[in-house]
Amino acid sequence: MLGHLANQLQVHQSQLGILTTLPLVMFMLFSNFAAKPIMRFGLKRALLYALLAIVLGSALRMVMTMPTMILGTIFIGIGIAHLNVFMPSLVSAYFPNKIGLYTTLYSFAMIFGNMLFNLITAPISNQFGWQTIILILLLIPIISCLSWLLISRVIPEKIAPGKPTTGDQGPQPKLRLWTNPKAWPFLLTFGGQATLSYTVTAWMPALMEYHHVSAGHAGIVMAIYAFIGLPVSIILPNILTNLSQRYIKLLTIGAGLVALVASGLLFFQHTRSMFYWSSEAFLIGLSIGFFFITIMTMFVMKTKTPYETAQLSGMAQAGGYCMSAFGPSLYGLAFAANPAGDIQNICYLILALIMFLACWRVVKTETLD
Repeated sequence: MLGHLANQLQVHQSQLGILTTLPLVMFMLFSNFAAKPIMRFGLKRALLYALLAIVLGSALRMVMTMPTMILGTIFIGIGIAHLNVFMPSLVSAYFPNKIGLYTTLYSFAMIFGNMLFNLITAPISNQFGWQTIILILLLIPIISCLSWLLISRVIPEKIAPGKPTTGDQGPQPKLRLWTNPKAWPFLLTFGGQATLSYTVTAWMPALMEYHHVSAGHAGIVMAIYAFIGLPVSIILPNILTNLSQRYIKLLTIGAGLVALVASGLLFFQHTRSMFYWSSEAFLIGLSIGFFFITIMTMFVMKTKTPYETAQLSGMAQAGGYCMSAFGPSLYGLAFAANPAGDIQNICYLILALIMFLACWRVVKTETLD
């Protein structure tokens, strides 16, 4: 689709790289402050405004000029940055006794929606034209916005403007998360899985190509990597909310060992074996999926109020996306110097270890006080 868009805008395809970078920049800039609109407007209106930002951005991208594409992508990035922070808070506010179920629903929706859209983009573009994809990307947030507008009229406001508490709870002190040592493991866990995820997605196909894996087999391997997140998103949240801390620790150790085994296998990548690359994709996808779902669930389980959930989620995502922004670029530099070098494999191993140890600290944390 980028080729068609570049022709329409009369620019070189490489210039469109900014459209994939801008959302990540917005995540870094706005996630840390995403809890503030909840304080100002309440959760229902704040969520509506985030959806409207995505609708506005998607509408601007229908104009098909480079300035409107950039501005539209900025608005979309701002909206998504806020929604990423709001969703754990929404679960905490409206479904405090069903955290596992509703974390499963929204995490599954994210993973399945992304996977489904990747599958249908090419067929729809070939059948109806690539502009149809841009239109669909406008219609989906419009439907979401209208749905939330209807739903919000019949549900109570759980976080009223100016009140970062729910129910009959008394005032809570403002969390100073950036100076709180208990909050940093949340950031490192989220940042670790995001960095590994972005890097693997960006560079694993190129790495397989270097080792003479066919394009067809590489596509299957990447599909395995993407699909493994679905069962994890369905099963894991309910397990985490029903197990004792002792068993969650054991589960975390198991996932950490999977991540470390996957890291170790990278040192033996000099093969075009389909079994090797499929196994590697399975293990990497399983470990990244575990730590992503775990940290999203822990945002809710380890905080006392929905507003506190939003604060912690915003802080961890802001720092985590900042970490992940460097992953693909640094791997690219190492890949250019030596595609099969050990430096990038050692860095992957260290990052996987940090992610595991940080998640271990998250699981052990009772509260952020």
